Amino acid sequence: MSDQNDDFSARERLARPSRNAPPPRRQPPRGPRGQRPPKRRSLIGRIIGFFISSLYRLAFLAVIAGIVFAGAAFLYFSAGLPSIESLKTYKPPLESRVYASNFQLLAEMGTQHSIYVPYDQIPQVVQQAFVSAEDRLFWVEPGINPLAILRAGLTDIARIGSGRRPLGASTITQQVVKNMLLDNHINFGSKIKEAILAMRVSQAMSKQQVLTLYLNEVDLGQNSFGVAAAAETYFDEPLSQLDIAQAATLAALPKAPTNYNPFLHPQDSLQRRNFVIDRMLADGAINATQAAAAQAEPLLPKAGQAQQGVPNGGYFADAVRAQLVQKFGADAVNTGGLIVRTSLNPDLQQAATNAVRDGLEDYDRNYDGWHGLVTHIADTDLAADWQTLLPKQSNPPGLRPGWRLGIVLAASQSAARIGTTDPNTGSPATGALPLANMRWARPWTHGYMGAHPDSTADVLHPGDVIMVSGNLTALSLEQIPKVQGALISMDPNTGRIVAMVGGWSHDMSPFNRAIQAQRQPGSSVKPLVYLTAMEQNIQPDAQVLDGPFVQMMPDGTVYRPGNYENSFQGPVPIFHALEQSLNLATLHLARQIGLSAIATTFQNFGIVDNMPRYYPSAIGAIDTTLWKMTTAYATLDQYGRLVTPSLIDSVTNPDGKVLYQAPGEQCANCINGSPDQPPQLTTPGQQVADANSVYQMLTMMRGVVLRGTGVPAVKGISQPVAGKTGTTNNFNDAWFIGFTPGIVTGCWVGFDTPANLGENETGGNVCGPIWNEYMKVALKNQPPVDFVTPSGMTLQQTPEPDGTMVTEAFKPGQSPGAQNANGLLGGGMGSLGGSGNGGALTAPQNGGTPGTPPPPSTIDKSLGGLY
Repeated sequence: MSDQNDDFSARERLARPSRNAPPPRRQPPRGPRGQRPPKRRSLIGRIIGFFISSLYRLAFLAVIAGIVFAGAAFLYFSAGLPSIESLKTYKPPLESRVYASNFQLLAEMGTQHSIYVPYDQIPQVVQQAFVSAEDRLFWVEPGINPLAILRAGLTDIARIGSGRRPLGASTITQQVVKNMLLDNHINFGSKIKEAILAMRVSQAMSKQQVLTLYLNEVDLGQNSFGVAAAAETYFDEPLSQLDIAQAATLAALPKAPTNYNPFLHPQDSLQRRNFVIDRMLADGAINATQAAAAQAEPLLPKAGQAQQGVPNGGYFADAVRAQLVQKFGADAVNTGGLIVRTSLNPDLQQAATNAVRDGLEDYDRNYDGWHGLVTHIADTDLAADWQTLLPKQSNPPGLRPGWRLGIVLAASQSAARIGTTDPNTGSPATGALPLANMRWARPWTHGYMGAHPDSTADVLHPGDVIMVSGNLTALSLEQIPKVQGALISMDPNTGRIVAMVGGWSHDMSPFNRAIQAQRQPGSSVKPLVYLTAMEQNIQPDAQVLDGPFVQMMPDGTVYRPGNYENSFQGPVPIFHALEQSLNLATLHLARQIGLSAIATTFQNFGIVDNMPRYYPSAIGAIDTTLWKMTTAYATLDQYGRLVTPSLIDSVTNPDGKVLYQAPGEQCANCINGSPDQPPQLTTPGQQVADANSVYQMLTMMRGVVLRGTGVPAVKGISQPVAGKTGTTNNFNDAWFIGFTPGIVTGCWVGFDTPANLGENETGGNVCGPIWNEYMKVALKNQPPVDFVTPSGMTLQQTPEPDGTMVTEAFKPGQSPGAQNANGLLGGGMGSLGGSGNGGALTAPQNGGTPGTPPPPSTIDKSLGGLY
């Protein structure tokens, strides 16, 4: 007990304060449960606390406002956005491809060069090159790259006012959206729309689908869209053959197709290509060895060239395009990827081009003198400067293969010294142009063509830029003719056009004179006039008057035409009148058979829609085209079965569906016929003339090329040929159209603005050699197949006016000389459209006698053909 008391006393003493100790510190009152009351803050503390709490509240409100604003913006920019459903079934715009009959590419038609390639045919190296270059997070991002957008936004804010283009942050998906669903206009609103659509696309489509769209649509310059088209354009190789360096070159282009074009800016392209290769290495797509090898590779180991079509096929391709647009519309042609097979034979097309150009050159050298100066360079030191000056001269369109430019360095009497290029190496070199190789170049002085030059200095002067050909030791002077020409060749059995030339050069003038030029055909219409007579049962040897012809015209004037020779022969057989292309005999025959009947024949054969009912029409004073005239002769070749000319054999769409097939031969008994019977083949076409009458016409037209005006056309040709020349008034137009049983070819030569070709420049002399050169190629190795004589027809001998016996065709019941007892055909003076009665004419009008021309002042050659 005492121990406890002692302990208590001790504790009490310890607890009791000493007298000398300081008073104890007063403890603040405690709240309930012993808690201390809150401290009283100072004024500054309270102000700071207020601001902090306000900032928290403002931040919260800003977040709420931002969410509301973003939602409102999303709703606003989402309104009216295009559907992405079109991307799922998207078919890119594909150019149409046109092929010749041997499947050689003729032309590509479209607004852009593009070739669609499915995903599994796009090489992995090409895919990776574009992903590394354009969108490294493509495979994992949700269609947009938020970090890239933030970086671009901050950069663009810093660039405000600088005038520089905003920094792009588009992913591959955004580029697809921009190129295929939106326009290329760039602003804040368009970028938001682009991002919204990109996220939608990323959710609705696989990455493989998106990448396929991108790699088939991306603009890679040179009018090439998509990687397959660009592989052809830049490397002339299929997409599957590209290596790493080539794939990287293409992947460098989307950023700036022009700035990184390897043709235009090779150094910039090389740097960008190597940058892409480094990216591919960093992404693990290639290893270090592959990267080093790719960067060491030349930029363009093989410079890509544009697809080379059929040489000189431009006129044909234009005509095909016109027909395609007419059949399917321009959109289908430009973007539908049509596959078109045509009837063009590339070998015959080249032969036709050569023949026309050779003929025009020959004419030009004989009649147009020297007009081939390209330009003149005024330089005091040509000997030192010509190698620098020559490459600066642009080649004029229309140069023939082997022609090139040269600069006259000196001109002497015997030869001129020319600075040009070596035809073998292409390097600059000097050559000699001897006088003998330019004697044709007669100079013009004061509008008159002078004599053949005696010195090269008469024509050439130092500093002249000219066209030359040949080797350096003996150059030849060349020039592009002013005169123009055209040629059409077709298979008469099917109407398929195998060759077409519309002028000297499509590059110079795309105007197609074979189809578009409306010209007077002159005497080339006469076979249809004589056919009309044959259909009226007039015999080929019936006598017709070759004498003065007088006709009252509607305006009261008198039409008094003459023959080419300004003479007449009196009574002659019809076949002889055609052979010699006698105008007066033809007009007398026309009066006998009637203009209405002739007009029906012209219209049935398609050379004119409505022939004017006046006599000059019967000798070619109408407007038509080489296309129509050649087709009419093809109908003659087919014994009166109407031939429809055709350029297109077939058209298919990209899926292989046949959209058009040209009508061809039909077999009447191939399905249900007896196996013992041969196939009965027929070709479509209305019969527009009596076959027996046409055969009489064919036989007479053979006489034209054997004894008449068409002899120059068949020189050296052994196959049977029928044809007719045509020469219009004032020698403005020269024609020759001829055919064998298997091919029909028509030729025309003239100036675009009708002008005199020159005295005696007839169809036989001008077009005949062109037709001859071409047909020798077309008929090479072809057997001499004759025209089939219809059943009942007979070939019999009948005399020419000089007594020479020739063979003509006669119908059943006809015989040589049987109709001559009835007198001459034609004669008399009629009014416009009068048919005449075919009575005998006892004496030539105008007081003349056979063989004596009427006074020249009374002859009107302003209408119709000459020869």
